[in-house]
Amino acid sequence: MKVASPLGEYPFVFQKLERREGGVAIIGTMAGIEASILLDGDDLRAAAKTFAGPLAAAALLIAWRSRRRHSASN
Repeated sequence: MKVASPLGEYPFVFQKLERREGGVAIIGTMAGIEASILLDGDDLRAAAKTFAGPLAAAALLIAWRSRRRHSASN
């Protein structure tokens, strides 16, 4: 992933996730320097709303394909 900053666009290399007070931190490096992105509760709720539809559709597709394969093998 690339992250834009006032100094330019640099690759962000993911290292780990951490629980922090009030949210979740994505820890990694950007241009060789440790960087973190803090997502608070409002950010997490907005992300859940944004991705709920696509994730539900993907889950239904996976279930349908699994059921179809299972039926074909019987």
